[in-house]
Amino acid sequence: MKSLLFLAMLSVSLFSQELNINILYLEEIIKKPPVLSNIIEEPKDSGLKGAKLAIKDSLKTSRFSNQNFVLHTVISKKEKELITTFEKFIEKNKDSAYIILNTSDQLFTKLQNNPLSKQALLINSANTSSTFRKDICHKNTLHTIASDAMLYDGLVQFLIKRDWKNWLLIKGTTPEDIKIENAIKRASKRFGGNIVEEKTWTFNSDIRRKAQSEMPSFTQAKEHDVVLVSDFYGDFSQYVYFNTWTPRPVAGSAGLTPVSWNKVIEAWGAAQLQGRFEKFASRWMTNKDYASWVAVRTLITAVSKTNTKNVNENIDFIYSDKFEIAAYKGRKLTFRKYNGQLRLPISLIHPKALVSTSPQIGFLHPFTDLDTLGIAPHEMQCK
Repeated sequence: MKSLLFLAMLSVSLFSQELNINILYLEEIIKKPPVLSNIIEEPKDSGLKGAKLAIKDSLKTSRFSNQNFVLHTVISKKEKELITTFEKFIEKNKDSAYIILNTSDQLFTKLQNNPLSKQALLINSANTSSTFRKDICHKNTLHTIASDAMLYDGLVQFLIKRDWKNWLLIKGTTPEDIKIENAIKRASKRFGGNIVEEKTWTFNSDIRRKAQSEMPSFTQAKEHDVVLVSDFYGDFSQYVYFNTWTPRPVAGSAGLTPVSWNKVIEAWGAAQLQGRFEKFASRWMTNKDYASWVAVRTLITAVSKTNTKNVNENIDFIYSDKFEIAAYKGRKLTFRKYNGQLRLPISLIHPKALVSTSPQIGFLHPFTDLDTLGIAPHEMQCK
């Protein structure tokens, strides 16, 4: 009986029309400022490999439902080329354009404001700026990577839970450093932390020599429990711990770090994903790889349920109560209807181990404790 049922399902699949879903992975090569402490660099294909693995994973099941997911990749440092590709892809895939974005703030804004963008589903898998979660309310924009607000809400919850409420903040001066600084200050205000003193790292010569000789005296400050560091590019933060005037834990851009994904995450079946990725890419899976993998899996999950490639129908399903995605985080994940952000736990790690996972026990929310992390509805600057 089972074999007859299988043959019947197979025959239906064979004679039904194949559904081809085109996905564009659009990445901008961003020129980084000179970094003096660039011992370990981010892989050049960070993000792309995650999307490719998700496509590879989909082949195991989508062929039985006659659904074919095709990933188109365009990577360039030329903004004009990327915008042209974006427009041509949407025009070619009327009502079925799905685009994963790995771009700078500037290009992300331009693509959002492009009139054609309303005809596509855009998924941000790399940009962590909280601004795009507060100031953009487009229904057709999703974020599968955690925002700065989510990351540092997760970190600060842990510090408050441990009763480490007084902090020395050491901050850098780049725009990305300032975003982290703002996220820390926002979380401090939200959960009751206290920044007892702020110091700006401005040394720009030999960072290693300066860090070794200047950091102890530089970190003299009022009594504090933790040293928080805002240093996006890793220019000085790696030289802070074990080098402070007063022996204190270090967190933020170094020491205890908030992430959405890392090699040290192994629970909830994550070791299976880690193993598949390492076999596929010959390296560890990064935050961007994971976010791109989730982006593609989101589309595959939606299309498998709706059996249509129509953008609007799939957007409606993704925001509905029927949608959830299993993504190796210990719970089913969904998207916030008010800004398209994926709800996901934040992992707090050091280079060799997972220390804790936020939201922390005791931080409550009327809908889900995952909404204690990141931008809340009352913070939205648009409707």
